[in-house]
Amino acid sequence: MYESEINRSYGKDHEDPSLHIAGFLEICATFKINGVSDDVIRLRLFPFTLRDRAKAWLISFPSGCITTWNQMSEKFFEKYFPPEKTAKLRARILSFQQDDGESPLLGC
Repeated sequence: MYESEINRSYGKDHEDPSLHIAGFLEICATFKINGVSDDVIRLRLFPFTLRDRAKAWLISFPSGCITTWNQMSEKFFEKYFPPEKTAKLRARILSFQQDDGESPLLGC
């Protein structure tokens, strides 16, 4: 796997955690090792997709604290896509208004 093909997360506000996880799972789906669960593969590879603040966030957990992929992805989304961010985006979408004479495409 080439480094340039790996979708990295730096923990910055403009990054989309959903896209990061989707890309990561797409890569993980190419790995099948007899006797090794998807959880183990995902947990072992996920740290390689993180940099800077995101890597520091992951290292802050005690060793052995996260034991399943569900736990990892839940913690990742809690940190990088918390409910308040969802609410803020929803409010922006719901408050969108088209000005008189404005093409609907201008808002995109």
